[in-house]
Amino acid sequence: MRRVFCNVGKIFELSFFVFACGCATAAPVPEKSENPYGTVVKAEAGVDGDCASVPTAFVSALDFPSKYEGSGSSRDELNSDAEERYKDATGNITEYEKGLVSIANRYVRSRSSGSGKCFLTWLSKWANDGALLGQSTTHTGKSVRKWVLASISSSYFRVKHESPDLFSGRESDQRVIESWIRKMADLVMREWPLDVADKKINNHYYWAAWSLVASGLAIDDKKYFDYGLSIYRLFEKQVTTDGLLPNELLRRSRALSYHAYALSPLVMIAAFAHYNDVSVPTSKDAPLTKLAESVFRGLSNPESFEALTGAKQEISSNSATNYAWLEPYCAVVACSTDMLSQRDKRRPLQSTRMGGDLTVMFSKGLTR
Repeated sequence: MRRVFCNVGKIFELSFFVFACGCATAAPVPEKSENPYGTVVKAEAGVDGDCASVPTAFVSALDFPSKYEGSGSSRDELNSDAEERYKDATGNITEYEKGLVSIANRYVRSRSSGSGKCFLTWLSKWANDGALLGQSTTHTGKSVRKWVLASISSSYFRVKHESPDLFSGRESDQRVIESWIRKMADLVMREWPLDVADKKINNHYYWAAWSLVASGLAIDDKKYFDYGLSIYRLFEKQVTTDGLLPNELLRRSRALSYHAYALSPLVMIAAFAHYNDVSVPTSKDAPLTKLAESVFRGLSNPESFEALTGAKQEISSNSATNYAWLEPYCAVVACSTDMLSQRDKRRPLQSTRMGGDLTVMFSKGLTR
């Protein structure tokens, strides 16, 4: 059977996605540039030795309230009190998640030894402390674990395969970090089982899938990649002929936002599957393409979703929330002129849980 993964450290050449060491790539594969990360900039003054203090590791049970606490079955009404309690309880986690990805972005841009050491220091501290391995006592607790795993694994994978020599002399740290990622991934697999009713497979499952795909690539373990892909196959069966997700339509006033939110991890999975020569349909009638088209139309014309749900749509003003998916999507699908225009107008597109600066990842390494 054809192996999806090459040996650790040899999966990629310089490009974030174009495989080396004899792994086949799906056609057509966009040509890679000489420097897929764009122009390497010099480290800013003081950056090389500057590393913010690592937030205190979160080692307690993952017991967090939902910001929609008390809402009806549509779960679309914010509870301001619960939202504040959630922010207070997850403050250190959020600071760590965003800080780690920011350091990874900085390292990829500057290649400064200080940024690289800082990145490993942040990872090693939480790994050694066994952060985020506590019992998840609420649905939101399970959700937080897989969201943060997506941030950690995708940023670690990005740095690791950009500069494998970064671990020279710190192999023990690497082992601890990868063991920690594995433990989190095992918990995510248990918390998001495949043998559930279709009505439970929604955006949360898609983000769990992306966190596992990223983990599989980060620690070179096909088990996690395959599990995430299995969830993706469930998604493919859910999309209607109109490119809609029935379980996200139930969110009424937030249906469009949750369609866009669900699309982001699915596109990342499709991109990685594509460049691992795993068949993920991207033709005009493919599930992913239909969903992307319906989301894109909806963002331009929310009234279409209002007609479907009977509710005025609450749409995030954050460009990354709505359009970050365009970077990986247009790297593997022939995007329309309008999509390309929106992507280019909103660059740089970034998403912490998708790995950081998506424009840097995709625009230079993969261009059509």
